[in-house]
Amino acid sequence: MLTSIYNAIMAFTDWGWGLPILIILIGGGIWLTIACDFVQFKHLGKMFKMTIGEAFKPGRDKTKITGFQAVTAALAATIGTGNIVGVGTAIAMGGPGAVFWMWVIGLVAMALKYAEATLAVHTRELDSNGEWKGGAFKYLGLINKPLGYVWAVCFLFGLWVAAGVHTGSVVRAAEGLGVPGMAATIVVVVLIVIVLFGGLRMLVNITDKLVPFMAITYVLAGLVVIILNISNLIPALASIFSGAFTGTAATGGFTGAAVTATIRYGCARGMYSSDAGNGQSSLVHAQADVDDPVKQGMWGVFEVFADTIVICTFTALVILCTGVWQTGDQGSTLAISAFANGLGVVGQVIASLGLLLFAGSTVLAFCTYVGLLASSLFGKYAGWISQIMFVIMAFVGGTVGVDRMLLWADFGNLFTITLNVIGMIIMTKTLNRLTKSFFKSGKSSDQPILE
Repeated sequence: MLTSIYNAIMAFTDWGWGLPILIILIGGGIWLTIACDFVQFKHLGKMFKMTIGEAFKPGRDKTKITGFQAVTAALAATIGTGNIVGVGTAIAMGGPGAVFWMWVIGLVAMALKYAEATLAVHTRELDSNGEWKGGAFKYLGLINKPLGYVWAVCFLFGLWVAAGVHTGSVVRAAEGLGVPGMAATIVVVVLIVIVLFGGLRMLVNITDKLVPFMAITYVLAGLVVIILNISNLIPALASIFSGAFTGTAATGGFTGAAVTATIRYGCARGMYSSDAGNGQSSLVHAQADVDDPVKQGMWGVFEVFADTIVICTFTALVILCTGVWQTGDQGSTLAISAFANGLGVVGQVIASLGLLLFAGSTVLAFCTYVGLLASSLFGKYAGWISQIMFVIMAFVGGTVGVDRMLLWADFGNLFTITLNVIGMIIMTKTLNRLTKSFFKSGKSSDQPILE
């Protein structure tokens, strides 16, 4: 009975991550790209100036969460197993062509993240404690109150599953470095509890230093591997474009992939990497100390650029240039195998540490999101219960397979994406007004909240 239910859910998930999610994500992303005046293309230079160009200016109020801190906290959640395990899984199941669909998702995901961050800041409210209350549950609730609650419940389910996915990835990476699995699991759980007590302030104080360090280190190591295998770079790029529309024939230990699998896994893993469209990062973007919604929206564009266009691409090229994707190994181990192939023991250590830090920062961000969302909607006791559930699932994640739990993450994301993207499309007029007003006058109009 349970096996039949599980198979039915997985069959539905496979179907949903085919044409339906393609229409919702790419269609919704294109719609919002047009509605937001092609912001990720027309204003890409301004995006870098408004984000990285402003991030390290002196004189900021250290008692408040800056736009940069908000996006590093968001990146702590998005730069995780999706960038290493997810990319490997996409190539293992969909072939090199899956990377092309990850890029497509990345380009339209910039508009989705821009819309999420902009709407989160635009619709947020101060609570009785003087703290911001906002995110997807807030702006979806303004359209239809039950819609906000349904999204929140689906999202909490996704976070609980993600607790297991990312903790499992940390444990597998630690085991690769010789650390016993149970010891690694206990350490992760203890860190989660510490961050839970420290709240969002502790999280951003960790992530604004950890995220840049781990991302730069990982990209530099990947660049070295690619240079050492530079003769394979052009064939690797060619395989990405040729396989995107034709699928990939069986090669070596690779069993082959139909074009439907290429699209399905490219879209699913691309979305899982950037968390585009599911409304997740809106929770932390809403906490940013910014004076205009569009300014934080530009950090949303940067978030996807750093996550998908930069880090995922380096992972994919390392896997393809070293040829390990043809070995038939599990997707969850391909990236580590590729780094080990290119740099020996040093590469294996860097990749394992990268996975450990990426997944570790993600699980710490998620544990904060759980409490923030549950307590905002259902009260502090619900927040505590949700956090306890998260800790339990994190512990479970250290003992089960990551690949299987990723499928449950896909199932939960299917619903949160659908609800959130449809909600943002309904708010098209508001997004269009805010965007055009800002780039015309330097300030978006604050009223009305909705149109």
